[in-house]
Amino acid sequence: MTFISQFSPLLIELTPFLRFSLLVFMDQEYKAHFKVHCAEIKEWEKIHVVGSLPVLGEWNPRKSFPLTKLDDEENTFHAIVSVPASVKEFHFRYLRVMYLDPSENSLSEPVMVLSKWETLYNPRTCLIGIESRNGVARNNMIDEFGSYGGRKQISDGWILNDKEHVVYFRIHGEALKFFAKSYANREYRLKVEPFDVRYSEIDGEDMVNLPTPELPCFSNTDLSVLTRDDPIFGDQYFNGSVFRNDIDYLVFRTRTVSLQNLVCIELACHIISQFLQAFRIEFYHGEKRCALSYVLPSSMSGTHGATVSPVIGLSSAPVGHIKVNYMVVKRSQYAEKNPEVDSMRETFGRYWRKRTRMLQIGHRGMGSSYTKNIDQRENTIFSLNEAARRGADYVELDVQLTKDLHTVVYHDFHLLVTVAGRDSPSNTPTAGGENKSLHEIAIKDLTLAQLKLLHFEHISRANGSPGSPVSLSVTPSKNETDELHVPFPSLAQVLRNVDKNVGLNIEIKYPMYMKDGSHECEGYFEQNKFVDIILAEVAEHAGNRRIVFSCFEPDICTMITKKQHKYPVSFLVVGATNRYMPFQDIRSDCSKIAANFAAGCELLGVNFHSEELLNDRNPIAIADRYGLVKFVWGDDLNSKDVQKHFKEEMNVDGLIFDRIGEDEVMKQNVFVVENHNRSSLFARSQHNSRSPSMSRRCMSTVE
Repeated sequence: MTFISQFSPLLIELTPFLRFSLLVFMDQEYKAHFKVHCAEIKEWEKIHVVGSLPVLGEWNPRKSFPLTKLDDEENTFHAIVSVPASVKEFHFRYLRVMYLDPSENSLSEPVMVLSKWETLYNPRTCLIGIESRNGVARNNMIDEFGSYGGRKQISDGWILNDKEHVVYFRIHGEALKFFAKSYANREYRLKVEPFDVRYSEIDGEDMVNLPTPELPCFSNTDLSVLTRDDPIFGDQYFNGSVFRNDIDYLVFRTRTVSLQNLVCIELACHIISQFLQAFRIEFYHGEKRCALSYVLPSSMSGTHGATVSPVIGLSSAPVGHIKVNYMVVKRSQYAEKNPEVDSMRETFGRYWRKRTRMLQIGHRGMGSSYTKNIDQRENTIFSLNEAARRGADYVELDVQLTKDLHTVVYHDFHLLVTVAGRDSPSNTPTAGGENKSLHEIAIKDLTLAQLKLLHFEHISRANGSPGSPVSLSVTPSKNETDELHVPFPSLAQVLRNVDKNVGLNIEIKYPMYMKDGSHECEGYFEQNKFVDIILAEVAEHAGNRRIVFSCFEPDICTMITKKQHKYPVSFLVVGATNRYMPFQDIRSDCSKIAANFAAGCELLGVNFHSEELLNDRNPIAIADRYGLVKFVWGDDLNSKDVQKHFKEEMNVDGLIFDRIGEDEVMKQNVFVVENHNRSSLFARSQHNSRSPSMSRRCMSTVE
């Protein structure tokens, strides 16, 4: 029933003149003005507005409303939209987009790529019924992109389209090797540029760029230097940035909608094949370009790895080579099945409410049970719920995939499976009537049905140490009939059955190379596919749960932020340690680099290892500088004195530890307490019949 039809009986009773006047009043529309200044905007970028109105796309960025750039005001954009009179208020955000050419054929349409957007938890608000004058609202207002309500927060966009890819190149360690003496022992500056052969030509012995097309197939390339004071991604210098072997760590990032058309170049002869795009690495000595290298499709095996490319000098002869680590992030293959993935209505990616109370996070629920003497089997529904019952604010759990691509909650990559062999040739009966042995096997090589069927022991029993105090097997005994104690629950089961009031710190288990050259679990799943399966299960079953992702593999952390924006990500770091075999990746080997990495990739924060922080608190200062959330994990936290030290001396946001609440008076989860206080406050306000005055901060006026 329309608004007017509801009042049709009333209209019949009115005089023709009054009837006409009322109809005009009910049919009138407001006009809402949008005018925004953006201090930093790149070539090809435009400003759009997205919001709760249909004309603003109803929070879908792909349906957002474009603004027009004003000629008389620098970097200022403007638009006017019609708003129905029945609307009393609406909400909105500004976003920066660019249009890229997929270069598939002459009929291919430009692809909109989300560059930056406003990510404050509360979007902008317009109380149009109050703010409008003569039917026009926001007429003389100029917003500042990213700034609202006295705060400023702008974040990189996630991947919106199937054709879009985000490409990362990392140059670090001993990446450069020169065998030409004239090139050795110099300091070089490196610059990475996407390379489109349609707009290039040969000039003597060098490759030069012609003017770029109106719509390129790639964005500008950003740079983050993790080993310097400012790790935030930004524009490259015209002559690149300094790189020194084993000192500097450079991360280059670009977006492309034509990755499938990577160029194939014969460097020596400058023969250009049928492809369109590659990446050129330029070497500068001072301000003069002195060498080139190209990252070619033939050297990029898959979406994650490393490639070694020749460095070509001024004489077009090879003078050395450069090693480049690469990662290609794709759009989640399950994104289209869940429209909320792309909604800009709310985002928690960088949202954190600072509390005076330090959060307590139950490690694997009630703690590690296979290497410590803890009664509750770790990473089970029972253990997670028991930690929640004892007052845990969050519970930490580990997620990986089986051979048939099912999620399972379990910490270690390998298990010991019990195998029954034949009796000895002499037919002498073996002890117990069976000849049993334990064999190591990876969870990724077992189906979910096999995990439920076979008998397993923890990997720590591989050495057969009889003096171990641990009594729990991975597989429950026949007497354990409670399904809540059964190992290997799925992530969906956890999301459905663990106390809704407790937050979940979901650690994604992805194997890495160790410093001794070994690998945690070789032949693992492709990263995009692996992450997509986990994100899809969370999107389907999480509801309104509080969730924070974490991972030791830094590229997985980056990947999650480029596939979705709803849930935040915290980087797990080991740091300097004498207790564990450290990882090869320096981003996880050094907490200072880890904090810089988290800041540069716009993660929520860092899960620091207590061992390093107790010896060096400088990483905390870096985290504070960039407003990162600080969690701490480690065996040191079993001591109450150490917990107190981290709370009072380092002001960390949360601790992840075993045996949560065992030695304390039972307390309530912080979110339960806050909800109770909020309900009590609302009840008191309802009891007091006075009408509250409207806060001007709720209106879209400039402060």
